Amino acid sequence: MGWAWLIVLLATYPWVLGADLASDALASSSLIFFVSGACVIAPCRRLRRWQSVLFAGALGFLFEARLPVPDGLLAFFLVGLAIFLSSHRSWLRTTPRMLQAAAAANTLACLCWAVGSAYQSGLGSELGVRLLPQLLFAWFAGAMAFIPVALTQNAVMDRLAVPPAPETP
Repeated sequence: MGWAWLIVLLATYPWVLGADLASDALASSSLIFFVSGACVIAPCRRLRRWQSVLFAGALGFLFEARLPVPDGLLAFFLVGLAIFLSSHRSWLRTTPRMLQAAAAANTLACLCWAVGSAYQSGLGSELGVRLLPQLLFAWFAGAMAFIPVALTQNAVMDRLAVPPAPETP
């Protein structure tokens, strides 16, 4: 199942596209509906490490294509997150821990995106004013969007007969 990461990415893409469309709808409020951090959790729990890294990198570059961030910043953060999570799979074995990880990962990825985009666009001085509402929104979106995204990803991995990954990488 070497191509499982790509098929899971294709199943995740509608959720990322929906988040982009929701961000366009929320443009007047300056909030970004950010879900790419939450999308990394379920594949890191089930796929092998190299598959998780490829998934996270592709997801980061797909989401980054429409956002004003420095090239590769979000993708490299998601790859680092995938390496960390695939090294600590035992932390993701229960649903409450996965929800906590989704909210934390989404908030950290949003922080990385917000800082990178603020300095890319030259608005670093306004970062503090807009950062707290965006991070709270990312935390909430990560926790709420994780459930349907993870259900979709797990259904695809079950359909592909991807076995649970071993506890050690």
